[in-house]
Amino acid sequence: MSSSEQELMRNLFGPQDRRGFLKQAGALGLSASAFATFLAACGNTNTSSTNAAPNVNMSGPTDMKTLIANAKKEGGMQAVGIPPEWADYADILKNYASKYVPVDYKADAEYSSAQEIQVFKQSKNHPYGDIGDVGFSFGPTVIKQGLVSPYKHAHWDDIPAELKDPKGNWCTEYWGAQSFVVNTDIVKNPPTSFKDLLNNNYKNMVGIDGDPRQATDALYAVYSAALAQTGNVDSIQPGIDFFAQLKKKGNFTPARSSEANIVKGEVAIGVMWDYLGLGFRDKYASSHPNLKVIIPTDGSIAGPYISIINKYAPHPYAARLWNEYIFSDEGQLFYLRGYAHPARYQKLQAAGKIPADLAAKLPSADEYKNVKFVSDTTKLSAATQALSQNWQSQVLGQ
Repeated sequence: MSSSEQELMRNLFGPQDRRGFLKQAGALGLSASAFATFLAACGNTNTSSTNAAPNVNMSGPTDMKTLIANAKKEGGMQAVGIPPEWADYADILKNYASKYVPVDYKADAEYSSAQEIQVFKQSKNHPYGDIGDVGFSFGPTVIKQGLVSPYKHAHWDDIPAELKDPKGNWCTEYWGAQSFVVNTDIVKNPPTSFKDLLNNNYKNMVGIDGDPRQATDALYAVYSAALAQTGNVDSIQPGIDFFAQLKKKGNFTPARSSEANIVKGEVAIGVMWDYLGLGFRDKYASSHPNLKVIIPTDGSIAGPYISIINKYAPHPYAARLWNEYIFSDEGQLFYLRGYAHPARYQKLQAAGKIPADLAAKLPSADEYKNVKFVSDTTKLSAATQALSQNWQSQVLGQ
């Protein structure tokens, strides 16, 4: 690899948000061969998930004693796309490591769903990365491209059928709902609906969480706007039209609704996952800015995130142990502490396992009564295609 390509690699793979990988890679002019060479350097030649010990059911569930013993022999786990600031992953990572084996994530934590898939693709020849956390819309992609290893954890039957692959290739760990995260130090009259975002007082204030062609959070922001316009989830195009209108009016800012931008006021109204906003709200409760999280009354879509195991995972037992942990009562309650909606919430609630103090901090259930799921992956695929074709020309090109 040339010195110039090495420098591009440092720019691309250094600590950054998990959203902008593909766009940045293209902008930097990174060659496919250079990308492969870099991942080869990152990889290792440890045993892949296809080389399991004899007589062990790697499709799951595997008993914990076997998983723990073999994970400790492997000596660690590599997590890709597991950002500590999301859904209380900081505590999940910490506790998994304290109970079982160390976790290597660091810069890998900030990878986008699309970037995680690129890493998994390269793992056939250079195994790297054991587990990932990608948006629901990527489920069909990882199966079609043969990137994942199926595993059904011990709590598989608790997960609604529409939130998991029947063959065990992926499973929803948690979901979020689209919300408005409002800096009320700047916005004195917060919006309660997408319609309100067209208010003349919101010039250059409204932002989304990245590029919707690459970032699941941003995709669902546009999709929620479509729901607000039409009352259904048949097409994302009305959402694209809405953001084009918002841009033309001068209310839409290209700045990402990151924590830093919201705090600085560069994005005064962020359209993004509720759990991110609620976490920001708590973090700045004793300082500034004052933040308010609002579920839009006219359109909010819930977006599940799914756990995947790399087909060529260098630490296959640690990967499966991770899945057992995140779907355990303890793991699921950590998601809830991070204001994400754990996939096993109904089971935990029915069993009386949700602490009262935690329940008291959660938004009212009434706020979520109109939130919709899109479990039809054909609609999600169509939405992704429409964004790819129309976002640049119809929104950014204005």
